[in-house]
Amino acid sequence: MKLFPRKAPHIRSDTSSKTVMGDAIVTLAALYFMSACYYGQRAVRLGLLSIAVCWGADALCVWLRGRKVSLRDFSPVVTGMIIPLMMPAGIPFHIVVVADLFAILLVKQPFGGVGNNLFNPAAGGLAFAIACWPAQMFSYPVPNTTMDLWGEVSGSVSNSAAYTLYIGGVPMEDYTTVLLGRQAGPMGTTCVLVILACLLYLIFRGTVRYQQSLLLLLTVAALSFLFPRGSAEGAASAFYEVLATPVLFCAAFMFTDPVTSPCRGIAKGVYGVLGGIVTVLFARFGGYEQTVVFAILLMNALAPALDHLAEEYITRKRRMRYGRKVAIDLSGEDDFGTDEGVPAAEGAQNP
Repeated sequence: MKLFPRKAPHIRSDTSSKTVMGDAIVTLAALYFMSACYYGQRAVRLGLLSIAVCWGADALCVWLRGRKVSLRDFSPVVTGMIIPLMMPAGIPFHIVVVADLFAILLVKQPFGGVGNNLFNPAAGGLAFAIACWPAQMFSYPVPNTTMDLWGEVSGSVSNSAAYTLYIGGVPMEDYTTVLLGRQAGPMGTTCVLVILACLLYLIFRGTVRYQQSLLLLLTVAALSFLFPRGSAEGAASAFYEVLATPVLFCAAFMFTDPVTSPCRGIAKGVYGVLGGIVTVLFARFGGYEQTVVFAILLMNALAPALDHLAEEYITRKRRMRYGRKVAIDLSGEDDFGTDEGVPAAEGAQNP
């Protein structure tokens, strides 16, 4: 057997890394279009700046390691697109730049670059920005307001539904407002219908595996239904916790990262359920209104262990099946290959 070495990422499917990143870019571009409709050109400029910073930092690290910069590596582009979408449209530009540099220089490249990073770079950059600038990260402009393209945003800001749930209240937005994205929040996570369409597209294309995202959402919904946070109860609690917060966006674009999530199917299922439990726990006991990125980082650290346990379980089951098969074969041989099973006319000889 001849083996052909290949560079990371080693995705165990027929889908290439280029296809995965290309599908992510297409769907994220749709969210930028919606953000531009609600917040104007500032949303697009935030995205372009973030892409440029991420790509430049990634190329610099690759060059410093003495390797050739590949124009086919779209991973820094995806990271650069995700980070501003999880921020308010009025976020100062220097916060976006710092989050980008942290994601590439400290979360991605120290582990070896694309295909080798232990943690999701975008989640790491966002967690750092939340820890350093919580006031700016959670000050959301009202949709359909005019904002300065480059300077500081001085218009009216509003609290998100996640903050209302965090302080134990019930969001004032009705279901239609939430589904259409006419609520205050991170500029790329509020238009629920578009995100759902993007998630279905990624699942249909095979870019993401449905086990992770679906089980994450179902677990968060079930726990929110059984143990509501604040005054919202039952179905209303499940609706707001899943659709009025960044959970849906993260389930579609960050939790399903093929590099930082398990490879085995059974491990993906456990990963999704545990991710939902951790997400709810962070939302209940965390110190910020938006904590799903911290839950993703914790689950990224557990992914190798889940894959190892899944591999041991599959190997044990395979050995058990093989042992039963050998036992059946031996019992059949005992029936037809011994003295009792040989007719006397054939002249069977006894030892």
